[in-house]
Amino acid sequence: MKRIIILALAFIFAASLSFAAQKATTEIKEMTGKVKTVTVANPSKGTKSEVTVIDDKSSEKVFLVKSTTTIYDTDFKAIVLDKIKVNDKVKVKYATTKEGVNEAVSINILK
Repeated sequence: MKRIIILALAFIFAASLSFAAQKATTEIKEMTGKVKTVTVANPSKGTKSEVTVIDDKSSEKVFLVKSTTTIYDTDFKAIVLDKIKVNDKVKVKYATTKEGVNEAVSINILK
């Protein structure tokens, strides 16, 4: 009986390590550009917080801004999403989910 319990615990431990390693492989990418639009979440309307950025090559991406996203101004002080304005130059670090959603990890306003 003790061997079965020990084997079960060893299996659970090994499985948890493989799941942890799989989650850590999320690739973080960067994009620098100008802000085209800023949408602040409004649950009553069903909208989520998003920022649309256009880079120098006119490539446009929409980033989902979650509660865990860190946002900094030009002095690297933490700010809220409302402080980002259209045409601000920003650097966005983001990860793309399996569903193809670009989730912002951090947003820095550049000078």
